[in-house]
Amino acid sequence: MSMTRDDLAEDLAYVRTLAEEGRNAPLIGGRYLVLFGALLTIAYGMHWALIAGAFGPTHWTWILGNWSGFAICAGIGSLMVGRRVRALPGRAAVVNRVDGAVWRGAALAIVAVVVGSVAHDAINDRGVAQNAIMAVGFAVYGVALGATAVIAQQAWLRWFSWLSFVASAVLWTFLNEPWAYLVAAAASVAVLLAPGLVMMRGEPSRVV
Repeated sequence: MSMTRDDLAEDLAYVRTLAEEGRNAPLIGGRYLVLFGALLTIAYGMHWALIAGAFGPTHWTWILGNWSGFAICAGIGSLMVGRRVRALPGRAAVVNRVDGAVWRGAALAIVAVVVGSVAHDAINDRGVAQNAIMAVGFAVYGVALGATAVIAQQAWLRWFSWLSFVASAVLWTFLNEPWAYLVAAAASVAVLLAPGLVMMRGEPSRVV
């Protein structure tokens, strides 16, 4: 059966609509930002309390326990969030696939920095390199948030991207100050938790 010109026009309009819907699909990664924003706020705050002597003399195993707890909670939380996100419509949209790839790359970059910093301090019997992890981390968050802002056409995210870069610069400047961990805790709320909550408000509520 041959197609009329009107049929062809309707089909093309339908395909264009699907493409636009995919391009403009709502971001569904906000839950990850909320998860890591909350966990990092707690972990950075606890790290500061430990090195500041809030609980008395601190052994390095306490700090190890703090970040081990963070890693365990992050792993379990990511599995739970991933299950919820996979049930949302729009996960196959280009914007969400690119956003996911960007943040996975960011996570791997931070893991590489963590492993290298810990190994450096273990070999050289120093604890300085590990203090740089959070400064690098916020620079990476700035790149990821900026990329998300562009691909999702969400200009408001650029403000959080710039704020991440500012936080990174401050943390580099005061690299070995104990209170820098409080700055990192506050920055985690500002550049991860806050935009994550905004993104969650725009998520589709159920599979359609």
